[in-house]
Amino acid sequence: MLQHKQKTGQNRSQFVYGLGIDAGGTYTDAVILNINTGKIRASTKALTTPYDPSIGISNALSKLSESELIKVDFVSLATTFATNAIVEGKGVNAGLILIGYDRTHPSLSKLSPSLYLEGGHDYLGKETARLDLDANLDEIISFANGLEAIAISGYFSTRNPDHELRLAELINSRCSLPVVCGHSLTSRLDAPKRATTAWWNARLIPLIRRLIEGTRSALSDFEITSPLMVVKGDGTIMSAREAMKRPVDTLLSGPAASIMGAKHLGGINNGLIVDMGGTTTDMATLCDGRVDIDPEGAQVGNWKTHVEAAKIHTCGLGGDSIIRVSGKTDNGLHIGPERVEPLCVMAEKFPEIVTEFEKFLSLHISVSASLYHPCTVYTANQKYPDRFYEIPKELIEKPFFVFNLDFETENSLSHNRLQALERQGLLIRSSLTLTDLCVASGEYKFGNKTASQLGVKLFAKKTGLPEDELKQLLEELIAKKLCLQAAAHLSGKDSSSIADLIHQWFPVEKNRNNTKPGIQLDLKLTHPLVGIGAPAKTWFPKSFKHIHARCIIPENFMVGTAIGAAIGTVGFTIEAEIKPVKSGKYTIYTLYTPAGMVRFLNLEKAIAAGKKKLKTLAVKRMKENNIKFPLLKFHIDEQKFTVPSGELHLKTVIKLNASGRIDHELKGIPFNNLKTETDKGYKQNPEF
Repeated sequence: MLQHKQKTGQNRSQFVYGLGIDAGGTYTDAVILNINTGKIRASTKALTTPYDPSIGISNALSKLSESELIKVDFVSLATTFATNAIVEGKGVNAGLILIGYDRTHPSLSKLSPSLYLEGGHDYLGKETARLDLDANLDEIISFANGLEAIAISGYFSTRNPDHELRLAELINSRCSLPVVCGHSLTSRLDAPKRATTAWWNARLIPLIRRLIEGTRSALSDFEITSPLMVVKGDGTIMSAREAMKRPVDTLLSGPAASIMGAKHLGGINNGLIVDMGGTTTDMATLCDGRVDIDPEGAQVGNWKTHVEAAKIHTCGLGGDSIIRVSGKTDNGLHIGPERVEPLCVMAEKFPEIVTEFEKFLSLHISVSASLYHPCTVYTANQKYPDRFYEIPKELIEKPFFVFNLDFETENSLSHNRLQALERQGLLIRSSLTLTDLCVASGEYKFGNKTASQLGVKLFAKKTGLPEDELKQLLEELIAKKLCLQAAAHLSGKDSSSIADLIHQWFPVEKNRNNTKPGIQLDLKLTHPLVGIGAPAKTWFPKSFKHIHARCIIPENFMVGTAIGAAIGTVGFTIEAEIKPVKSGKYTIYTLYTPAGMVRFLNLEKAIAAGKKKLKTLAVKRMKENNIKFPLLKFHIDEQKFTVPSGELHLKTVIKLNASGRIDHELKGIPFNNLKTETDKGYKQNPEF
């Protein structure tokens, strides 16, 4: 059992130590960082366990020494959990109650189950229709039956949240389901997008709660009771408590943490950040030390939200991307976007893969044209032993080799059946990947090297190419993909619009007639490129040389995302808006805040009241995020329009940027025991 030192009184350390955890798609990384000096004390990696991420976290922590673990003051988790859940459509059954919405709006049809109620407000916050909760009580209760969470979105609730708050109060008095109000997540307009954000937030609450509870359980095994934080999509962090209320804010958490980690490791404030993981490569820009935020809000798959997140360009190219051959482009070679288990990893579990590959190669026979991937292996997913009856017997206890489909006449399997079982999650596919290329060449020491080398031989046999030439062609293909995606991201164009020009700025093919006039373009990256992620050192320098990039691969590049999690600070922005409206001889100034609307006859008093309210909300939220002494910075923007008679006051926007570092004195206090003050609401201004 770890004996944690006390950090009270004279014995308290002058340093703060953060434990950053990155639960990625392939690996779970853990890093202990001295926040004061930026020095990395320890780092480790373990394979991610998607079916239970806490196991992968425990495996990573077990590789860290007790002498380092006892230093931990807080823990920060970067996760792709919410992002993957939305991409895969795996949220829980959450209902959406829409107040005052148009039932025929096309984007609302995807949000189901939903209940429409009369009510809502207009742009100025005035009620457009009465919300009759008594008349709708039975319908609301019936709707809630069988749900795991409920989201509420009122039309123009950002102007007046009264209807959302009243309905939430009613539901909370009748059941214990999590209830999400749209106005509490965003102050932006665009009601359908706000409804989508609220609905997904509700669908993610039980999932994130289980992730956080699992993480807490893993930490408790090592007697780590420090506050647990979670990385948001903009690179800042929030408490586990807030993450369970606002899980949608963790969209793109992993890529955002990687940006902050790359900034810290690369020592730059401006540049291109590229993070290659197991499944994807994420690109983002850093400008004046800040993450470039997507002004439209985070988009994950086909879902558009109001979540403030980093502007990330993602392509399906990672260390575990499958290498395959089909068609005639790029010599028939393709990489990704599918992710499979690398052969070097699978052979660690099933050593007979090496024996079978050697046996097949010793036959000296040609590979059938119909055999699209001779080095593909399928194994039963041990996560579902209760469903083994659905899997053919020959797949349960040992690997099945795809090349046997051509040579075992009594085989009842087919490509279609194997792929169908894989889609159901019952089979795991292993094949040749970028990771195997690195392992086979000795550039990366990981897993079973012989399995990777044999996989390359098998694939070369399929293509009819010498191994050296195959590797060169694959390297060129990887370089083209990476450079094309970088050009698309930085130009703001779709990659397809640039693809037609790639042969004019990329190295020319060997057989090109150099006597014929042509055009040769030359692209150059204007700022440094910082590369992180396990495959970065192998692929980035030789790939990005084609755009003359100053490529920085820093020390500890393999755990950059975990480092980004550890160095994160709590931060958010809340806004209020003041709209002037002429009423007779008076001008009425209506203040809109996340807590409601209030009217004033004086602009200065409206601004003062707005700042006071935002400060109250920010301090409360900061306490919930374990911040005792936040830094609060106001910005007031008066928007005016010039007319012949002078200036017309359109509106005044008050922004409050709140930031702060976690109070390490909270170490040892369980996160669910940290008390916060409650907000008593905002009374109607007696002046009006």
